[in-house]
Amino acid sequence: MPILKRGRRTTILQSVLGGIAASIGLELFLHPHELIAGGVTGISALVSFHTEKEFGVLLLLFNLPLLLLFSFLGHKPVLLKVLPGMLAFSGSAILLAPLPAVSGEPVIAALAGGLCLGIGAGFAVKSGGLLDSLGLERPYEARPPVWLFFRQPISTEQLLLLCHGTVLILAGIAMGWERTLYSALACAAAYETSGLILWGIRRTVWVAASDPDVIRNELRQRLCIEAVSQEREDGKNSMNQYLVYHVHVLDIPRFKAIIKQEDPGAEVIFIDRTTTRPKNS
Repeated sequence: MPILKRGRRTTILQSVLGGIAASIGLELFLHPHELIAGGVTGISALVSFHTEKEFGVLLLLFNLPLLLLFSFLGHKPVLLKVLPGMLAFSGSAILLAPLPAVSGEPVIAALAGGLCLGIGAGFAVKSGGLLDSLGLERPYEARPPVWLFFRQPISTEQLLLLCHGTVLILAGIAMGWERTLYSALACAAAYETSGLILWGIRRTVWVAASDPDVIRNELRQRLCIEAVSQEREDGKNSMNQYLVYHVHVLDIPRFKAIIKQEDPGAEVIFIDRTTTRPKNS
């Protein structure tokens, strides 16, 4: 029992530290240059810029209704996991708001702010929490995987990308496209940084090819990497055979280029630690 309590304290502390790191990125780097992030965080920043209201207060006001809704739908563990980090995020943003910008260069501010935001988001997610209610998706299963008013099913990941893109477009209309480009740079830096924290410097990749032996030999000769295993789905088609690789993030462009050169019809599927089977997009 003491070990369990210690583990809970550790995850809460990690989520709180993630919220503080994210607020440093926003209040000391991004917001002084009127740069934003995506999701509810970006919406809160846009409203804050145009109403001069406290960003931290708006962040809490916009996120709480969604969190409470998910809680009322029977997902109370989601609220308990997310709330500590989000309260730390909002509270530290309020405390840091009066401080001056660390950098006067928007490019440096975008990269440094995105780096801090990515570190914070990565720590929060790794501890089971979140800093933005738009990120409530699997494994929480608080939102359905598709939206029924579209004829073609849209995955949660595609919907999130659409939401973040919409926020950036609104920012471009409201504040100008130059700031929006810097904001997009910050979002990209945050995404890559959080991915590095969550998955490390290597990614697990499933490769489905018509001739797996050719792909295996080419990757062995040109990248000096071996498949860690070979999986076979039910069926006789060779495309149901998956080669599994652990690829360094710096080798991913060459890895994909070699596969597409040898077999343009091959599928390259990146998975996270919680995925047990590859999923076609």
